[in-house]
Amino acid sequence: MFDQVPTLLERLFLGQSIPRRAAFARRVPRWLIERIQAAEFQKTVRLAGARSEFYRERFAQAGIDPRRIATPGDMGEFFTTSQDLRVRDTSSFLCAPPQAGFETTGTTAKNKRIYFSNEEVHDIGFEGAVGLWNLGLRPSDRVVDAFDYAFWNAGITLMHSLNAVGCFHMIASKLEPAEFYRRVKDYQFNVLVVDTAWLVGLTEIAEREGVWPVKFILSGSENMSEATRAWVESVWKAKVYQAYGQTESLGASGIECPAQKGYHLNELNFLFEIIHPNADGFGELVFTTLTRTIMPLVRYRSNDITRFLDEPCGCILQSLRRIDKIQGRGDEIVSCGMGMISPWIFEAWLGEFPALADDWQVAVSQPGVRDIVEVRYELRDEATDSAALEAAMMQRFAALYPYYEKNRAMGMYELRLRGLARGALRASLSDSPGTRHKLRRMLDQRTATAALV
Repeated sequence: MFDQVPTLLERLFLGQSIPRRAAFARRVPRWLIERIQAAEFQKTVRLAGARSEFYRERFAQAGIDPRRIATPGDMGEFFTTSQDLRVRDTSSFLCAPPQAGFETTGTTAKNKRIYFSNEEVHDIGFEGAVGLWNLGLRPSDRVVDAFDYAFWNAGITLMHSLNAVGCFHMIASKLEPAEFYRRVKDYQFNVLVVDTAWLVGLTEIAEREGVWPVKFILSGSENMSEATRAWVESVWKAKVYQAYGQTESLGASGIECPAQKGYHLNELNFLFEIIHPNADGFGELVFTTLTRTIMPLVRYRSNDITRFLDEPCGCILQSLRRIDKIQGRGDEIVSCGMGMISPWIFEAWLGEFPALADDWQVAVSQPGVRDIVEVRYELRDEATDSAALEAAMMQRFAALYPYYEKNRAMGMYELRLRGLARGALRASLSDSPGTRHKLRRMLDQRTATAALV
């Protein structure tokens, strides 16, 4: 019965009105949200078990009868992983023919592909309009977005949200910040929706050349440090809000509210869990899609480490739970100004140079407003011409990874190379000479992450 409540509310009361939906969001009781989630969760598990080849096989292997599943806890340690999406043919996940598709950014040899119906894309974007309304977006506003549209979903989702609000909207896409500034300044856009790292380059230009009146800025794709946020806000004289999502969730997992303290979750379209939390509540965020019939995902492990926040914020979305800013990744994938990066990227690149030893490490830091990606490598021979080697390495990097090179050229991050003597990286791990220790390939030094137990 409760899985029919959203449809009945839309037909009888909410309709296509965003202000009405925003007013309803303020009053909806928490118990009703949880009842709807429970009903939709059961329906999703049964749909996946009946129509998806992947879930039919995996449920059978795990001894799971979809008809007996009422809550996520009933499934024990059953999860869907990013590796499943890479290894299995995507068609094995489908429950019906798709009409739209997107890819994750290139962090591995095979990008994940996620499929939807046109209606699912529209509905997710439409629901996102309430979050934008909560930030102050109104039909009279003028919005420009600088998202990259190549295989990525964020811009398409945003477009449906802006259409629902009814405001003026132009797509600039991911231009060089200088060209973007030159072309859009005269339009007097008062809301900017942009990539987080790209915003740093634009703000540097605006600080020199001048700003125009801006109501607020919404950024996505990665975390922004509070120091960087404060600087950007001081230049533009406007609030900077962040959105959170993944391609697997159609980029619509959560959004900040005016309090700027964590992301309100999209709980009418997803059921979220924090698994294996530590003493401070930090664990891995897991979600199940509740309203998707093309490619539902059951207990999908996001790899993002966060926690639920209990402190009330007082905004219209207060009935929707919030999560803290993402503290890190459960694996060695790091989101930064370069993009989503993983060991595979650097292994493929550095492996082409015989002068380099086997050990290397990548550290991401942010001493100022821009991420620095430092590649620490060891030389087989200390007599190697370091300058010539590094020039060749940078040239090969640009040829091998044009997407990451484009971001570097735009000033979204700084790439540094640091040559070390043979054995230097592991020597820092122990006081016992000659002892072999596991070397962590990726270090995110921007945030002190609580250790998971």
